Amino acid sequence: MNSGGIGVPLGFPLGPTSVIQVTNLSSAVTSEQMRTLFGFLGEIEELRLYPPDNAPLAFSSKVCYIKFREASSVGVAQHLTNTVFIDRALIVVPCAEVMQPTRTVVMCKTTFDHRENTALGKRPCLISFGS
Repeated sequence: MNSGGIGVPLGFPLGPTSVIQVTNLSSAVTSEQMRTLFGFLGEIEELRLYPPDNAPLAFSSKVCYIKFREASSVGVAQHLTNTVFIDRALIVVPCAEVMQPTRTVVMCKTTFDHRENTALGKRPCLISFGS
């Protein structure tokens, strides 16, 4: 069942993960601002902000996925939950990750349709890190 990584169904306790999901982000936030804020907590391997900085449409909020080099940074990052950043209180939660040969797939509780650049609500999602 486990093929070389962590594949935890939602609703079960997470094993060690190095990925967080940050929600309730202001529509004005940028990738650089997120990298600066969370970079103090540990080395960031990868950061994805949706919709991206250059999205042609306006959105009321954004979501960010951050992969740290060390899983210990996830616990520290969770302490930023309810910290007001720009104009909203952040919500920081760990995400399960499934390691594949060329990428990391992240499972969280918010779905974002990358083709349409729209949030689809509270449903399981897969975000791919890497190539």
